[in-house]
Amino acid sequence: MSADSLSATDAAQVMQQEDIAFQARLYDDPNPTRRGLHRARKAWVEARLERYLRPGAKVLEVGVGCGLFTQFLAEKGVVVTAVDINRAFLEGVRELPGVTTKYGDATTDLGLRDFDIGLSSEVIEHVPPARSQAMLNEFFRAIRPGGVLVLSTPQRFSTLELTARLLRFPPILALARKIYGSADDLGHINLMTRAGLKKQIKSAGFEIVDHALFGFYLPGVAEFGGKAGAGALKSIGRVLGRVPVLSGLLWTQGYVLRKPA
Repeated sequence: MSADSLSATDAAQVMQQEDIAFQARLYDDPNPTRRGLHRARKAWVEARLERYLRPGAKVLEVGVGCGLFTQFLAEKGVVVTAVDINRAFLEGVRELPGVTTKYGDATTDLGLRDFDIGLSSEVIEHVPPARSQAMLNEFFRAIRPGGVLVLSTPQRFSTLELTARLLRFPPILALARKIYGSADDLGHINLMTRAGLKKQIKSAGFEIVDHALFGFYLPGVAEFGGKAGAGALKSIGRVLGRVPVLSGLLWTQGYVLRKPA
């Protein structure tokens, strides 16, 4: 579908998804809660990668985005193959040392094999529901036996995603923009519960070796509570994470998956 055939709202969302600067700014958002949500995910992903990275390791990153993790990997002296369906994202990381870019759809066989580590952070929610299993299957084929995949994605019924769904209604979107100054649909078309994602992980053949839930958001408190509100939400999030029936309200689910040796 071309941008010309999209509605003005949909076209704006596509442009944001393709805007490297927009994505990079998420980690320096002036709102302490929003900034904290993105930085918490970044810290979790990088800490898990650190456990497995070795000089010369082969890493497959699917979904480059603003290149934040590609830059992190390049600085570690590893060999990175960065895959994306957006050529602008690939251009943004093409000159990084040790990085090879590949334009293509990672839900199809791209012939990539024998990687030590795979990375997919905040990507699977943008993959059509009928194709996310195919993407996990491709990661399984691409990673060597004993290798790992670091994966993160939002939870289907997290408070942030439930709030974002309301923005699909024009009157609510207009009101949110009037109150907050800016508001947009996140463009997430494949939000999964933990149970649903774990089913696909198991079907692909991976073993879960690490799992975390984090990131709590409440409208109003997040937008107007400042640093105190951000701190309170972080504390509440830690409590919710220990209560199975409430942990689904947290935004991010993160996994380290291993391909059996």
